[in-house]
Amino acid sequence: MNRSAQRLASGLCGLLWLVNVGLAWGEPAAHTAARTLSIQFDPATRALQGELRQPLPEGGHFRLMEGLTVIAAQRGDETIRVTQDAKGRWQLPPGDTGTDDEASVTLRWQGTLPEAGEGDRHRVSVEGSLLPTRAGWYPHLADAAVPLRLTVRVPAGQRALGSGSLLEEREVEGDYLARFHHPHTREVEIATGPWQLRERETEGVRLRTLFPPGLDAAFAETYLQHSAEHLALFQSRLGPLPYSSFSIAASPAPVGIAFPGFTLLGERVIPLPFIPRTSLAHELMHAWWGAGVNVDYASGNWSEALTTYLADHALAEQSGEAESLRRRWLTDLAALPAAQESALVAFRGDPDPAGRLIGYQHGALLFHMLRQRIGDKAFDRGLRRLAEQWMHRTADWSALIDAFGEAAGEPQDAFFAPWLTRPGRPSLQLESVRLDAKGSGYRLRGELVQRGPHAPWPLEVPLVAETQTGPVRVIQPMEGQRQAFDITLSSYPLAMEVDPGADLLRHPGAMPAILRQLMLDPTTRVLALDEAHRPLARQVLGRQPDALDAFADRPKDAPSPLLVIGTTTALREWRQANDLPAPPKPLETAGQARFWMIPEQRVGLLSGDDAGALARLAGSLRHHGQRSYVVHGGDGETRDAGTWEVEENPLRVTFPR
Repeated sequence: MNRSAQRLASGLCGLLWLVNVGLAWGEPAAHTAARTLSIQFDPATRALQGELRQPLPEGGHFRLMEGLTVIAAQRGDETIRVTQDAKGRWQLPPGDTGTDDEASVTLRWQGTLPEAGEGDRHRVSVEGSLLPTRAGWYPHLADAAVPLRLTVRVPAGQRALGSGSLLEEREVEGDYLARFHHPHTREVEIATGPWQLRERETEGVRLRTLFPPGLDAAFAETYLQHSAEHLALFQSRLGPLPYSSFSIAASPAPVGIAFPGFTLLGERVIPLPFIPRTSLAHELMHAWWGAGVNVDYASGNWSEALTTYLADHALAEQSGEAESLRRRWLTDLAALPAAQESALVAFRGDPDPAGRLIGYQHGALLFHMLRQRIGDKAFDRGLRRLAEQWMHRTADWSALIDAFGEAAGEPQDAFFAPWLTRPGRPSLQLESVRLDAKGSGYRLRGELVQRGPHAPWPLEVPLVAETQTGPVRVIQPMEGQRQAFDITLSSYPLAMEVDPGADLLRHPGAMPAILRQLMLDPTTRVLALDEAHRPLARQVLGRQPDALDAFADRPKDAPSPLLVIGTTTALREWRQANDLPAPPKPLETAGQARFWMIPEQRVGLLSGDDAGALARLAGSLRHHGQRSYVVHGGDGETRDAGTWEVEENPLRVTFPR
């Protein structure tokens, strides 16, 4: 018998002892469970064994990963037969007519998990493992959500996380054991790692960090402090966190993902200074939306939009940067090619950049407009109503619409429907603006115009007149493509602007040429002037460059968009040979490496004085999507960055004194 088999055999006895003891411990009423799952797992050998107990009078079928096999099955005290079909699925027979319908089925299985290949959902290693739900590491037999009690046992030096609130953790015969409880779930996730623990009790929640030693010493306290601050803010608005514990754990994989009661953050991400203030808050907010109120993915993923608005945007409001954030979101959305637009309701959580912009930013701005429409108090009442009615249940968009409609005192279906089902966003224009004297005051009139393939959308348009005695703000409802407005003013207006705070989900107007336009367009071509620079195309755009001979035509005759990569000298010579303009400011030899977009064109040029400088800039450009130009110094630091100027705001009108 080899070492893995020996450990499995001895471990099975330990597991069965563990399960029996666990089932006899007894739980307080708040922690009763219709399903108990006990797992013993060794990441070093990939050995796993488990026991599942739950009522299953109708039987059912499930699959297990290759390398795992069922070793015992019972209904009550009676042994039952579990078979495999031609597709490798295991079949559980239904109970006999005379069998107690409430008798629990107990399944035991064991084996060695397969190594994770490309595309596999699970990850297994001593450095960090993730066993996601429905991946085949346990029999998924839950047709309905029920209370879950989960026990995980791993070797010394490892710790474990599981779905739900942490009940206890302790040492058992030199191993680590942790128990979790979830009040209502169909899904189960487990993560393990060689983590050091830090924790604090705050706002009635046990906050924990689980980091490797180096990250623990350098960053754990920072993460605990920021978690406590975010938790206080979020609970004051939404009510209690749905779990009594929340853990932030490090993963060797480049992830940022939330599960019920915990989140995994990539080890390379954790040291970034902005993560505790941004991504951490986002993942904590998911404890309410996505890992608390579950998402009906078949009808659309609403949780990323709501989480982005209630975490990212709320923190920007707190720091006075919300308007700036909304403008950045609108700029990103405006960079989407028409072919990449889709309806918000079609978003499922796709990883592609275009889908994420729609699912996160477009959706978040929809919730911002809703809040402006129904008011802060009604909006927050709707959030609490949603949490109270749907926590640990699966909600679709209609559940949100109903919750906000009830909170506002009037249905919101007519407002939501166009924004959910029509791709794109409208552009706004001002027409026929005129100012007349009226008695002792003034009359400001004009017409708002919506344009776009799917216009009109329902809007509450902010109009702000800047008068000699102060600003006058008017909200103009707009349901059609044209809407007249008529504002009476007591003092002379100096200017009027439509949506000055970027509160509307709309096209922001004239756009400078920015890198994001190349990143989002799947038709962007990449020309590497030197074969050695070809790999940089993947760093910037995530795709392979075209062959050099594919660009025999001049750029003005070639399809746009285009990214050209080369050394400083080679790129300058190529630009001049192809009659492309020099940058509006002296960038061509600035710093050690630089990128710039040719104004009013979707052509970007990336050059460096040497291979190292060029590679460093290429690797960082994904963070500069909203820039028209970026300059790096010899140390790889950004020395200059910005966007080209565009025409004056067409939604602002000034009046001569």
